[in-house]
Amino acid sequence: MLNRPVNRLKKILSHVTVEPVMFLDGMCHWSMQVFMEVVFMNKICETKIGLSPEICSNITAHPEENILVQKEFSTSVFQNSIIMSILPLTFVLFMGAWSDLYGRRMPLILATLCHVIWSGGYLLNTWQISWPLELIYVVTLFDSIGGGSQGLVSTTIAYISDVTPVETRTSRVSTALSLWYFGGPLGNLIGAVAIQYGGINLALSIVFLVHLTNFFYTVFYIKESHGPFAAIKPTEESAKAESNLEKEDISKTRMFLDFFNWRRVIEAFKTALKRRDGYSRMILLTVILSNMLRRAARGFFMYSFVRRSLGWDAAIYSYWTSYRTLIAAGGSLVLVPILTRRVSIGDCFLIVVGSLSLIGEYCCYGFVSGLATAFMMWMGPLAGLISNASIIAHKSFATKLVSPAEKGRVSAVMAATQCLMPMVGYAMYAPIYHKTVETFPEAQYFIGACIVAVIMIIFLAYHLTDIANAMKGTDTEEEETKNNNAKDKVEPKLSHACITTPETIKAPFSGLETQDDKSSMNTYVVNIKYNLTDDQLSRDSTKKADFANMHKDIIGYENKLSDAEILQSEGENGKCASHTDGNINSKQSDHRRYSSQM
Repeated sequence: MLNRPVNRLKKILSHVTVEPVMFLDGMCHWSMQVFMEVVFMNKICETKIGLSPEICSNITAHPEENILVQKEFSTSVFQNSIIMSILPLTFVLFMGAWSDLYGRRMPLILATLCHVIWSGGYLLNTWQISWPLELIYVVTLFDSIGGGSQGLVSTTIAYISDVTPVETRTSRVSTALSLWYFGGPLGNLIGAVAIQYGGINLALSIVFLVHLTNFFYTVFYIKESHGPFAAIKPTEESAKAESNLEKEDISKTRMFLDFFNWRRVIEAFKTALKRRDGYSRMILLTVILSNMLRRAARGFFMYSFVRRSLGWDAAIYSYWTSYRTLIAAGGSLVLVPILTRRVSIGDCFLIVVGSLSLIGEYCCYGFVSGLATAFMMWMGPLAGLISNASIIAHKSFATKLVSPAEKGRVSAVMAATQCLMPMVGYAMYAPIYHKTVETFPEAQYFIGACIVAVIMIIFLAYHLTDIANAMKGTDTEEEETKNNNAKDKVEPKLSHACITTPETIKAPFSGLETQDDKSSMNTYVVNIKYNLTDDQLSRDSTKKADFANMHKDIIGYENKLSDAEILQSEGENGKCASHTDGNINSKQSDHRRYSSQM
């Protein structure tokens, strides 16, 4: 009786790869958001401003000093955000293109190693409180070399895309990102207990050990999913995109020099900007830009806000952060798979739903003005239950708009542009918070809600347009089916259907050499002549090359037919030719002109 659930559990575990990396990194990332602000506050208070430890440990009881520390804090974290943004931008652009060629494992190892150095650096700075504040910028520099959290997350998504088919990719990306967010509550809870009973040093020591564990797991367990060193069988579409490099042709020197190849960075942006079928390029650029806006809209002075408005310390704030991230992660882990699999909601509408949820959350925080309205801080996460759906949908949507060979580059562009947003966000919110901290510190949340509202409106318009087009397409398809069925009843069925692409022409066309059916031969000559126009060939070099290779065969078949037979075939199969040319005069002269242009 227990065999079935046990076997199912074994099957699930057999597919586990980078999910533990995401979970452990999420634990550390979200707890470090709190610990970083605590370390900055302590450094600014005791080292930069020079206040006594007694005042700094109870800063909320000294309003004037508290305002002074918070203003200095807003300036210092903005300077730190520049380092957090610029270097990860460079890293993910280089590494995204590099990983498309050589694989995803090395970027994951580098990112986890830099996280170890980063957490260890903060731990050393808390042990040595007399060290200058500027040393924290050096610590941030080490983490930025590995791409920060965005470098790790973007590489992980590319890894999942390598081993997961398109049909289940959104669900698995959702699971991985949800685990990253789901690790936050546990990390914050452990951090809150550690701060309350052991201080900030104990909390940072735990983060350091978890990052170290993550690094060893990546080194010894994660197998390569892409490139010449791949040890995992990729999906069919990813296999087609594999590079032609062989292990024997690769040296460590070549791999190192290829990492700093600026042409790959240019290729990454060319991939995002290049012309695509239909509206794909416009939608892809919209996804990239809205992902940047979403990150910029985030409130960057949350701990400062609750410390100023509610008098919370780091322990209470950590408990609240655990609650918030638990609600958000649980919502995305449960609701997103249900919405995508059971209800079949697309990525576009998922962004709308997630944005609406985030607007509600920010508005709740905006109404917190003191202890009397503190309950709104606890209502906010409930309003933002499915806010993470927007993040998940942005990342998944982008990989579906490009070919398998471009997934790493597009993920890199997404991550790189998002890496700029802490700097942009701090540059935007720092002066706002600096001016409003004394009178209206919650202003930042209403500004964030307005930015997210713009994203929601854009994708709602896309969604409604997509529904309209889908409805039109369905009606047209049904109408054509009815018309074809009606024609089949009164007309004899042709031995071959109308042909419009080189891929569909090649196989049946080559088979005519062994057929005696002259009517079929006539049909193919007419199809090739009229179903692809000169304009289509001029815009599609691939089709032009394919038909150039078939030119001799076409001429050969034409010579086998008399003028009367060609004209007779054109008359019988006029409905095929009418798809592109309508009424056609001088059939043979048109065909010779068309053949000469190949």
